[in-house]
Amino acid sequence: MMRFKTIVILTLMMISVVAKAQFNWPEDPEKRSDAQTLWTLFDDNYRAKNLDKSKEYLSQLVEKYPALSRSIYINGISIYKDEYKEASSEMEKTKAANTVMAFYDKRFENFPEEEAKVIDRKAIDAFMFYYKDADKTRELLELFERTYELKGNDAYYPLGRYYMNMAVLAYARDVNLSSEDIIAIYNRCMEHIDFQIDQAKQAGKSTARYEKIKEFVDEKLADMNLIDCEFITDKLIPKFMEDTSDPILAKKIFVFAFEGGCTEMEWFLQAAETYYAAEPQYGVGYLLGVRYGSEKAFDKSIEYFEKAMQETEDNQDKGKALKQIATTQRIMGNKVEAKKYALEAANVDPSLESEMFELIGDMMMASSECDQKQSQIDDRARFIAAYDYYAKAKNRSKMAQAQAQFPTISDIFTANKEEGETIKVGCWIQTTVQLKRRPEQ
Repeated sequence: MMRFKTIVILTLMMISVVAKAQFNWPEDPEKRSDAQTLWTLFDDNYRAKNLDKSKEYLSQLVEKYPALSRSIYINGISIYKDEYKEASSEMEKTKAANTVMAFYDKRFENFPEEEAKVIDRKAIDAFMFYYKDADKTRELLELFERTYELKGNDAYYPLGRYYMNMAVLAYARDVNLSSEDIIAIYNRCMEHIDFQIDQAKQAGKSTARYEKIKEFVDEKLADMNLIDCEFITDKLIPKFMEDTSDPILAKKIFVFAFEGGCTEMEWFLQAAETYYAAEPQYGVGYLLGVRYGSEKAFDKSIEYFEKAMQETEDNQDKGKALKQIATTQRIMGNKVEAKKYALEAANVDPSLESEMFELIGDMMMASSECDQKQSQIDDRARFIAAYDYYAKAKNRSKMAQAQAQFPTISDIFTANKEEGETIKVGCWIQTTVQLKRRPEQ
């Protein structure tokens, strides 16, 4: 009874394996028995990780029954890929890599429908094996091209990463690959990954891993310095203008424009704003502040400097943004705001103290609108305030310029005041100073 149960179990297991592996057993009973024996010996040793033995039987299966099952090649590829990883010499690696490629070719030869199913895996494996070998460059490019012909946008999602990488290597190796060819490969890779991203979104899945591939491909192209302003204007901007809220395309335009020196183009600001809205970061916000400042759009400039400041914990970066705001407020004539931001910049980044104190002193020196033309003491008190800031800035030259505008001893006497007396400075300055006389007096 026990023997019968064992036979039944083994029979059921064999049926299950056969059904799963889809074996094409020979019709000849003797060959069928031989094939079954070889497969069993291979499979047992493979599962037991007796790889040397399993490879012996695998070799016989490929030689005698190459169309027996695609599982022969699936397992063979797996075995020799592991052997490649474990190889200790380049010769061993090359031998294992060549065997893997031979198994792919044999698989496609005996099961033609398999090529369209797994050629993308073959292409990626081939890249990993041979990308350092300049002699394989053209062959690898043709393999990637063939892969996209067969699988299109349904290819394994990281395929474009390897294709673009190979294209960059090929361009450097001068294998008759033009800049137009590079752009065509880039566009093909982008079409693929955009399709994969769209599929993931429709399925409610994360697109993070796809976005990383896209970023890699973009960076590879940007690093080649093939993209100029004309390319961006002709190829990317029309598509962007159809949907200026597209953050992915906006980022691409921003990166290419920044690398290509196109930040002065009229479309740059819109692309940069869309990119910043999707991925707020200090550098982009600061750049927008500078660009809007150059356009004399001062309110927008200040807006982006303030936003940039919120995106960093680095005090030097914060100080840079605050300095820009202070400078812009001064240009706009908002001296109270300019002084406030200048003091804040100096407080956040002490290395800016001299520059910011000097800016405040300069504003006080130039504030003739504050003079009431009634009292030399009151009107010239702003120069004393300016002097105090120049002193903080350690700018002796400007201290002397301010001193030259102090009230004279005669002015002090006429106003019935004394040196050292505290006097208030009005207007926007709103501070107190110690009354000083002009040095030559």
